[in-house]
Amino acid sequence: MAVTKIWTIKDSLQRVLDYAANPDKTEYDALAQTLHYAENDAKTKLNESAQLVTGIHCRVNHAWEDMRAVQERFGKADGVVALHAYQSFREGEVTPEQCHEIGVALAHKVWGKRFQVLVATHMNTDNLHNHFVINSVSYVDGKKYEQRRSQYAEFRETSDKLCREYGLSVVEQPKAKEPARYARMREAIDQACEDASTAEDFHRALYRQGYIFGSDPNQRYATIRARDGGRAVRLYRLGEEYDLPAIDDRLRGNYLLYGPRLYEMKHPPRQNTPKRYRPKNHYTGKGILQIFFEVFFGESQMHHLYLYYCYQLGILPKKQQPRINRPELERIWKDTEKILAEHACVKNHRFTSLQAIVDYRKGLSRQIDALAAQRAEIVKQMRRKDAPPELADQRMALTCEIAKLRKEDKIAEGAIKRIQRTHESNRIDRENQEHHTNHNRRRNRSRQR
Repeated sequence: MAVTKIWTIKDSLQRVLDYAANPDKTEYDALAQTLHYAENDAKTKLNESAQLVTGIHCRVNHAWEDMRAVQERFGKADGVVALHAYQSFREGEVTPEQCHEIGVALAHKVWGKRFQVLVATHMNTDNLHNHFVINSVSYVDGKKYEQRRSQYAEFRETSDKLCREYGLSVVEQPKAKEPARYARMREAIDQACEDASTAEDFHRALYRQGYIFGSDPNQRYATIRARDGGRAVRLYRLGEEYDLPAIDDRLRGNYLLYGPRLYEMKHPPRQNTPKRYRPKNHYTGKGILQIFFEVFFGESQMHHLYLYYCYQLGILPKKQQPRINRPELERIWKDTEKILAEHACVKNHRFTSLQAIVDYRKGLSRQIDALAAQRAEIVKQMRRKDAPPELADQRMALTCEIAKLRKEDKIAEGAIKRIQRTHESNRIDRENQEHHTNHNRRRNRSRQR
């Protein structure tokens, strides 16, 4: 079973600029550090006469010079200087020679046609693993390595194929985590199936909860999407029990039990009872002009009739029905929880200024760095064969503490951004108010003149 990973290497800020002219310096740039780590003798030495290090299109003992020469030849020695990848095997599954043989074959198939690669097999842990240092610049055309998901997929698939050829186990691809909105869509469909017995009522029930159901016979798949926007989701992605045939079966069962009016039973329409109108003679003793204004501009029957025809002709706008959208309300409520958390953070720590919150974040950053260093030291100790079992509990405790501090730091960061936005908005309002006041003053002065 081989586990794979790949990441980019960039120049460090402490890189010595004249390293190329003096390779005996004690500080390396990022490419030199990676190569040094990969070909560390203490990790790669198999016996007195052999080392499990192989260079592809580069010399083992001069890998840095060879890769650097290619980068300088094409003028691309900045930015991402290399890629670092590894391939780890299960304990006791392969021998060191076999592990290195698989790593060299993998490097040849994935990168060997265009890039220089250093392959080193490490034996300092129970799990034998290969390290790959790939030059970011191609020696063929000088183009840089573009890291994409498809390329990592090729790296993973090639590794799995080689493992199968050598009779080794393969890690199955983990199932991708589904979006949270899928669960809300399932809840809405379940509720709609309980409230409806026909397809039309099912659409109405979903629309009431903030979703639009699409089942066009000209389309291959039925879909559901939120009324406030977003991409439509095909029903089969929610599970077999939420596909269109399963929904039809549930609606058919409700129809047999309750008939076609189940939705009206659970959601009866509003009964609008008209107000009783009793005409009264308000015009006794009034003049003609007063009657005219009351008829056309007062609260009279004629005025109501006038407004009614204006409404029907489109002169007056029609009143829109209130729109209740469940997904939109959930997003607003989520933002409200975030605001409340930021307010509680500011109140509990009694921050008096924006700089106080910034200093608090700096303190949190120092605590996180200290705990991360402790965790890294524990992880380093856990790699030993005689590591005590309580180290795993210590690592878990540190991880929980770091997660708590990072959550607090994120809340503080949100409070800082919200305060800055508020200050900016207040500044703009003051400027607009001053501009409006000055304009009124100038206008008053011109009138006085």
